[in-house]
Amino acid sequence: MDEEWSDLMEHLDEELKEVSCPECIRCGWCCKQTVCYYGEWDYQKWQCKFLTDDNLCSKYDEIVRYESQLGLDPGLFGSGCCLNFMNPYRVKIMLESQQGGRCEENEANG
Repeated sequence: MDEEWSDLMEHLDEELKEVSCPECIRCGWCCKQTVCYYGEWDYQKWQCKFLTDDNLCSKYDEIVRYESQLGLDPGLFGSGCCLNFMNPYRVKIMLESQQGGRCEENEANG
């Protein structure tokens, strides 16, 4: 029994090391729901004021530089999309990318 328990715990430990959030595809959903540590809410647009029209973060370079200096790994960008359930923007981009759409355009961030 102890060996089974040990194997189970080892398996769970390995699963916890795996990224549980799917890849970010830069759909803008999270920035239209709330702001991150670096953001500011725009009450007229009802989204983060740093979100560009093409769903990129206008503070991306600044944030990456800052987090790199702090040694954060992972940082804000590149940690995955943890707001993917019931996300119509993500679904739309994924469908477009399957049909040869615009997903490649947003690879500048994330």
